[in-house]
Amino acid sequence: MILAGDIGATNSRLAVFNDNFEVVEQHIYKSQEYKSFKDIVYKFVETYKYPIKTACFGIPGPVREGKCKLTNVPWEIVDASQLSQVVNSPVALLNDAEANAYGLETLHDDELVTLNAGSKIPGGNRAVVAVGTSLGEAVLIEVKGQFHALGTEGGNADFGPFDELQWQLIQYTQQKYKRVSYEVILGGQGLVQIYDFLRDTGSGTSPLWLEQEMQIGDKAAAVNNAAQSGQCQLCVQALELFVSILAAECGNAAVKYFSTGGIYLGGGMAPNILKYLQLPLFVENFVNKDKMREFLQAIPVYVILNQYTALQGAAWYARRSIS
Repeated sequence: MILAGDIGATNSRLAVFNDNFEVVEQHIYKSQEYKSFKDIVYKFVETYKYPIKTACFGIPGPVREGKCKLTNVPWEIVDASQLSQVVNSPVALLNDAEANAYGLETLHDDELVTLNAGSKIPGGNRAVVAVGTSLGEAVLIEVKGQFHALGTEGGNADFGPFDELQWQLIQYTQQKYKRVSYEVILGGQGLVQIYDFLRDTGSGTSPLWLEQEMQIGDKAAAVNNAAQSGQCQLCVQALELFVSILAAECGNAAVKYFSTGGIYLGGGMAPNILKYLQLPLFVENFVNKDKMREFLQAIPVYVILNQYTALQGAAWYARRSIS
């Protein structure tokens, strides 16, 4: 049996896979309710007693020598050697975007939506841009038939405004964040940050019902729902600006990682804004890089619909270690 995990700031999903790569047990834990990831793993293996051959966990943060300090969860350092003692088997740690990249090998065609058909080169580099609580980026490369995912912290690169409106956005955002990265604009509450900017700089009026809904619930979900339904024009503007910036960063990933095998939009956010990602707005901003335009037009872009991609990627990596 293989134990795999996809760890996030909100939820930690653990699952046991059998030798046929089928899930035989799975459970979701609220990350903030536990003092450490070790406590979550301990509870899982005590509840579901399976003989574990190996384990792999995708976690949000840079992994160095089997250890990781998570970026958005207030836990102590996650240590693979300590977790190995809990599960009584070897344990590997991957950056969560890295796990997403390995998960590409587990996806079926009907789990992808094409935004830009492009012209995929077999064996070309494939990059994942995962939009969720954070902004994760990784690249999957093929060397002599073997796949290797390279985790990055590309989402923490400095945000590069494209036009006057985006320059105003960065100046507005700097009132709260001294340094503005792509993760600040696109991760977590980035959509809310953009909405607040447009509202506070006079681009539109915020409906009272929406302000009330944002006070009692998930602010980002409220803005997204109001945009999707067309009930709030200010929310529509916010989501369009969000998509424009996301598209530009996907273009950045394509040129940085030479992603001739495609860009894959992952994370929980992408499927929830699929209607807007399918607008011409996305591809226009994706390819808008001067002399790189023709290169980017040939890069396929997909949205990953499978919410378990990172979990499956962690399991795929673990299975490879024992095959």
